[in-house]
Order: sequence, then structure tokens, then C-alpha cells
Amino acid sequence: MIVLNNNELENLLAEDVPYGDLTTASLGISDQRARITFSTREHPLVVSCTEEAVHLCRLYGLEIDSFVKSGTLVSPKSVFLEAHGEAGNIHCIWKSVQNLLDYASGISTYTREAVLLARAINPDIVVATTRKTTPFTKKIAIKAVESGGGIAHRLGLSESILIFDYHRVFFPTEEAFAEALNHTKKANPEKKIIIEADDIAEALKFASIGADILQLEKFPLTKLTDAVLILRANYPHITLIATGGISIKNIAEYANTGVDIIVTSSPYSAQPADIKVKIEPL
Repeated sequence: MIVLNNNELENLLAEDVPYGDLTTASLGISDQRARITFSTREHPLVVSCTEEAVHLCRLYGLEIDSFVKSGTLVSPKSVFLEAHGEAGNIHCIWKSVQNLLDYASGISTYTREAVLLARAINPDIVVATTRKTTPFTKKIAIKAVESGGGIAHRLGLSESILIFDYHRVFFPTEEAFAEALNHTKKANPEKKIIIEADDIAEALKFASIGADILQLEKFPLTKLTDAVLILRANYPHITLIATGGISIKNIAEYANTGVDIIVTSSPYSAQPADIKVKIEPL
């Protein structure tokens, strides 16, 4: 599972505490001993980035009393992270840790719901998320997706081959594109080639010239079901992806079409978790 490094975590703190905590220092309570706890409220949560939260606490000298791992389903009104140390240090990390946990746990909880809905229809289906992350949040978002039982569709452009129409427009003929595709397959024998298709005719054409995976983009549900039946009959070993406009509201319907993978951006816009924080003197 992804882990944020020291520099990334220190940058999170630097955004909120660039020159220390003026309020706590001015009140003269910085050296007092205190405890901070993070807990769920009325709803269960799949927590994520608790390891990073622990590391943020330790960067400011706090001692960890207990925490649960990312991916854990935590019942309502339960403490899942507890630490103690100097009050000044606790106040410095408080909001950065809460923001991180709220954001990541919102995504992981949403992802878990999406996975459960899809797998209730097809136990073998995979739920994956796109590259459409909010800028500068990618590592957190992907870790949260993984915590909820999903995967990243593509971590970036460097590790996978996905051919769009915007690639194909550079070839004057279908024959020229097919030749380039054949060269691509030979040059990358360990990679599977994904091609996006906008309709069944394109899907059949790309399957016939060697696509390993077809990404069926924005197919209406009835047409997607038909496409899966036709493609399965003619190309039984090809992997089929459904993408475009899928969320927890309709993911079960897409799972019912028979595709192998559902790709969605919706977890990234999940409502942040509402995590309760308590700070008290020791």
C-alpha cells in the first residue's frame, strides 16, 4: 500500500503551521501534558492514512497509545487513534491530521460501499479509479481507494498503455494504426494493450487487431450489455472495462452487464468523513 514520505508529510504540516502555533504559545500552555484522540461519530468508517497520521504525530514528539491500520472498518463512536505529548505539539498537528483522516477516510468508505455493491452482483469484479484526482492529492487518494478495496486504473502514463482516439487521429488509415499497434505489442511484450472504444463497431474492430483489454466508454447500459455478449462470444479471453458516469448510484447495474472491471472517478468527490477529535490535559 502507498505510504507518504517524510517530505510530503512535513509539507502538510508546513501549510498549517509555518511558524508555530501563536495561540497556544501565547496562552502559555505549550509545555503541559495532554492527550489527543480521534474517533468515529454516528456512522462506521473505513479509515485510511492512519499510518501517516501516526507519523505526523511522531514528527512532533508525540507518543502513540493506539491506532488501527488503514482499511479497517471502525464501528460508530469508536476511538481509532490516540496519542499523548506536549499540548503545544498536539495543537500543531491536530488539524493537519484531522484533515488528512477526514479526506482519506471519506474516499475509502465510499470506495468500500461501491465495491460491496458491485461484488454483490459479481464477486470477481474489480472497481478501479481514474487519474482524475484533485491536484497534489494523488498519493492520499490512491491509498484511500486501496483502503476501501479498490485499485488504481492507471497510476500514471509511465506504467500502462491505453490508446485513446486522440492517439489514433495521428494515423491516416486503419491499416497504419493496426501496424503501429502490432509494433507496440512487440516492443512491450510484458504489457497488456488497452484501447478505448465508443461503440460496439469500434470495440469489435479493436478486438480483431489485437487489443488485450477494451475500455467501453460511456456505453448506455442496454448497449453495454449487448456489447459484452457479442464480445464474449467472439473474443472470450478479452478483458472488458466499463467507464463513464459510474457511481454508487448505478454501479450495481453496470456490474450486472458482465464487464470485468468498472472504472470510476466518483470516490474522489466523496464527502469527507466527520471524525471527532478530543484534546484533554493529562
